[in-house]
Amino acid sequence: MAAAAAGPLRQGAPLRAGGGGRVEAAPDWASLHVDLTQLIAARVLATGGFPDYVRFRAVCSHWRAAAASPRGRSLLDPRFHPRRWMLFPEGFGRFPGHRADGGHARFFDLSAAVAGAGGFVRVPLPELKTHCVLDSPDGLLLLQRDAYTAVRLLHPFTRDVADFPDIDSLPQQLHELEFELTVDPVYNFTSWLQNTSRYLYLARKLSAAVNVTAKGAVTVMLALHNIGRVAFASSGDDCWTISSWKMNQLDRALSYQGKLYVVNWEDGLTSVSVIDPPSPVTSCEGEESSVPELPPPKTIATCSSDEIHQPYLVELDSEIMLVGYNDSSFSRIVILKLADLVLGRTVPVTSICDHVLFAGARSLCVSSSWLPSIGGNSVVCFHAGEDYLAQYHLSSGTWSVASDGHLMLSPPQRPCGLIHHIFTCCDRQFCFDLLCL
Repeated sequence: MAAAAAGPLRQGAPLRAGGGGRVEAAPDWASLHVDLTQLIAARVLATGGFPDYVRFRAVCSHWRAAAASPRGRSLLDPRFHPRRWMLFPEGFGRFPGHRADGGHARFFDLSAAVAGAGGFVRVPLPELKTHCVLDSPDGLLLLQRDAYTAVRLLHPFTRDVADFPDIDSLPQQLHELEFELTVDPVYNFTSWLQNTSRYLYLARKLSAAVNVTAKGAVTVMLALHNIGRVAFASSGDDCWTISSWKMNQLDRALSYQGKLYVVNWEDGLTSVSVIDPPSPVTSCEGEESSVPELPPPKTIATCSSDEIHQPYLVELDSEIMLVGYNDSSFSRIVILKLADLVLGRTVPVTSICDHVLFAGARSLCVSSSWLPSIGGNSVVCFHAGEDYLAQYHLSSGTWSVASDGHLMLSPPQRPCGLIHHIFTCCDRQFCFDLLCL
């Protein structure tokens, strides 16, 4: 396929075979049957991701016609979501939309097997000049307009956009849920006025999940970290709806397949819960349509905190992993599969092959080809016991310093390595939160 993409495809181009001078016709890739071309395109999209699919369609007009265009449907079809791509943090005050970037932003392929093989893509995003980034679920950009509180979901590679309600509808709902109204109207107004600005500030600290229904409705869930509630809305709704229940440690929520997964630990027990998107509400003819409700979190797995201590959730090869410590001594890293815990098994993972896991409030899985100084089968985290950016080697069970400097106190000296840019994405203090203040 690489050879075919290098130049125009010509039917029956001569190909000299062996040393006998015999000439054979080259395969006519452009005349592949439509069904076979579509099958290959689907395979490219499933294994190579969105940019490889775009390159596949660019090979020739026949392939382009056979493979569905993502433009106009890239938000509605989850297959087109660029899950493996991360908005690259430039660092040193260059937030997304900075004038030095000229209206462009860089994206980084977390799964690129070979460093430099199309791992970085620079795309024009003029929307970043007037919007700040709230989160990046499934590689999409959740934006908030600077002058207003309108929320948009943007596909960075196709520029498809879905509009969502202003988040200024949240403070009133939160005020009614958190505070009991009194008979004194002056007190009620003063209390509302004081809490509105505070709730708007707190609502920007979030983790988002995107779900697409069979009918093509795009729903976004917002796990509000400092509020302990989850809000949701579908594209075209008038306002956000907030959950009637509260939950701790939403700052460690993981977005996966349109759902939110949250890990909690208390009283010697570690538990993982899932928050499903709201189910669509069907109403009979003549009846008023009711507002869907967000189901409460459902606990799907539990284990003793003696088996894994203070874990984070991270996605690795389409599986959810728990990455934590062995105990309060923080001497070893332990990795467990969520699927095993659901079945009641506790089997530590001993190898993650050529991957590097970055564990934090926002955990990432990166191909080790980008980090030769780190190497595969490793976990990079801010060591809870020693307060430095550390690397844990799963094969040897040993710790080493992953980076010079103290990232939590001051930025690294220039020029900084790729590891510094990636680790800033694991702490929203450096990646998203400050972009909205």
